[in-house]
Parts: sequence; structure tokens; C-alpha cells
Amino acid sequence: MTCPLVEELSRLHEVHLFTLTHGEAEEKAGIGHFSNLCAGVYTAPGTSRIDIPVLGRSFFSRYPYKVHRFTSRELAQKAARAAEKHPPDVIHCQNFYMALYARDLAARCKVLYQENFETLLLERWCANAANPILRRMIQIEARRTRNFEMECPVWFDWLATISGADEMHYRQAAEMFPGTRDLIHSRIVTVRPGIDLSYYTTRQEQSLSNPFPPRAMKNLVFTGMFGYEANVDGAVWMVKEIMPLLERENLSLWLVGQKPADTVRALHNPPWIHVTGAVEDIRPYLHHADLSVVPLRIGGGIRLKILEALAMGCQVVSTPVGCEGLWSQEDPPVWSIAETPADFAESIRTCLHQEVDRAGLRRWVSERFSPTRFIDELTNLYSCSTLKSTT
Repeated sequence: MTCPLVEELSRLHEVHLFTLTHGEAEEKAGIGHFSNLCAGVYTAPGTSRIDIPVLGRSFFSRYPYKVHRFTSRELAQKAARAAEKHPPDVIHCQNFYMALYARDLAARCKVLYQENFETLLLERWCANAANPILRRMIQIEARRTRNFEMECPVWFDWLATISGADEMHYRQAAEMFPGTRDLIHSRIVTVRPGIDLSYYTTRQEQSLSNPFPPRAMKNLVFTGMFGYEANVDGAVWMVKEIMPLLERENLSLWLVGQKPADTVRALHNPPWIHVTGAVEDIRPYLHHADLSVVPLRIGGGIRLKILEALAMGCQVVSTPVGCEGLWSQEDPPVWSIAETPADFAESIRTCLHQEVDRAGLRRWVSERFSPTRFIDELTNLYSCSTLKSTT
């Protein structure tokens, strides 16, 4: 969601972008793209997902691993020099692990946007971890992450969460931190993201060629980055616990996304289970799939994959965790929600035998997750008018 945000903000404002690079092939094109849009693009080398030296340093630190992994002295120095040369009106930090860059920089308004409440993600991962050593390590990391997520909002004028559910979890966690509780309560607000409906559309249907083999099987898709713990756990759970309950349904499950972990690669078993790795365009899979599944048991924030599927007119079955923050009792979902393997399998059967209102699914997204509304709400935060009138 960061790329569309930067693109739109750079159209309206002078934007200086700071980011880490990780040696991936598409980064050069991305940096070139944003260099044409932004007043300045500043980069520094990042570390790998599991970096042993960084992990070792973080083990004896009060800060969590992700903060160490994403904090670069080189990038911090570039940010300090740029802020001195071009004093910023607004500093926007995307996610808690980038917060240290903003701590000592001055601006009229500073906003921290949280795509996840990371503490909750780690607590759920811990609850599902079978290995006791891993579980203990996650517990330690969850505690340090909770402490940091309660500390870093003090450095900002606004803490923006991606969903009302995340805001609620943040407020509940803050009750255990009397020193910052009132400050967090006064600075937290929900800003739901936007989705690029001009991209996730079937208007160019002729260019969305069918990626699935020409056979009679029904195709389920699970999209995401399959090196990410929540997606790895979900993929294994889907294949091991749910698909066996559907063996008579003549189904094929497609795990579509980059960097699949070895655990996910081992699930590849055509024609029933396909692990694609990175694909050039996710839209043909969503357009031609019979169903999108979101079998997540850990995680937080909002799953944009659900919004992308609905915008493409693809029906969805999700766990409660997978669709958390997207709906409420007053605003019910237009997808199916199931928690146990048996219920998930039954929901899949039901969806595959019902007529799909593709236009209605897309309309649900457009009415709630407009990119224009997202930018307007963020821009309003950047003014800091509400905060400064009450403090």
C-alpha cells in the first residue's frame, strides 16, 4: 500500500522518500519510477529477512529485532542531512520499525501509520507455534515489541491504525502503560487504506488471459508473500487440514506469491496443489479463480488480498483473523467467514455452488476503500489541526 500512497502524495506535495534496498531485481525500476515523482529518493542497503549478526545484536537490546533490522545508520544520516537542507512540514513513518528515523527530527507534524499491531501478530504466532524453543523466542520478541509499540507513539503527533480493530487492540494494550496511556488515547485514530480500483478491475478483461490449465477442476487461489510467517502457517494449515476434507470436490489450490519458504515449496503437488512463486500479474488469477481463500490463523491489520479479490469480482472465504478489521456488526461482510477446518471446507463447498454477484463485490470495496478518501484523511492528519487545538 506504500507505493500508491507515495505516488498520490507526490502529485500533491513535495515528497522526499527514504527507503532501504535489499538487492532485489525490481528495486532499480522502482527507484527510477519514484525518482521521477519525488523531490528526492534516498536509499541505503538493508539486511536480509533473517540476519544473524542483527539478530545477535537485538538479543541483548530492549528494542525488537524488526527495529534493528530496519534501522540503518546510513539512512538515518541521510534523513538528518535532508531535513536540515529541506526542513519538512510533515514526517510520515510507515510502520513502527521505521519510527527511530523520525524520533530526533523536527517537523510541524509527525505521523506514524501502522499497517499492523505487531504485538498481536506475534502473540497469535506464539499461540500456534508447536516448537517450544521457537515459542519462547516469540514470547520474548512479543514483549519487546509491545514495549516499543507503546513507546514510539510519544515521538509523533498522530498514531494512525489501519483498522478499528487494531485501534481497539492498541488502546487495550495501552492500559498496561500508565505513563503513556493517556497520550496514546489522545493521539490514536483509524485511517482505513485505499485500493487502486483502476488497477484491480476487469475492464481490460481481454488482457487477463486465463493462467489455469484447461481442465474441469475448480481453482482456489491463496495469494501473498509466502516467506511471511502468517502466510506460511496458513498455507500449511490449508493443505494439511482443509484440502483433505474436499478431496471429492475435484479442486486445485494455487498458492500464488513470491519468495515461498521451503515449507511452502514442499506443498507443491500438481494437479491438486500448485506453488507458483512470483508472478508478473496477480489479476488474472483473481479474475479466473472460482474462489479466493484466506486461511490465516496469525496476523493483524487488514488483508488487502481480500479487497483485491473482491474488487476483481472474486468471492472469498476467510478465517476471522484473515478478515479482521474489514467488517462490523453494523457493516456485515460480503464474503464467508469460517474458523475450523470443517467449517472452512463447508464454506468453500457452498460458495462454489452459488451464483456470484461480481458487481456487488466490487461495489462493496469501492464504497469503503476509496483511495481518494484515504489520501484526504491522511492529509487532514498532516495539518495536525485537531491535535494542536486540544493540547
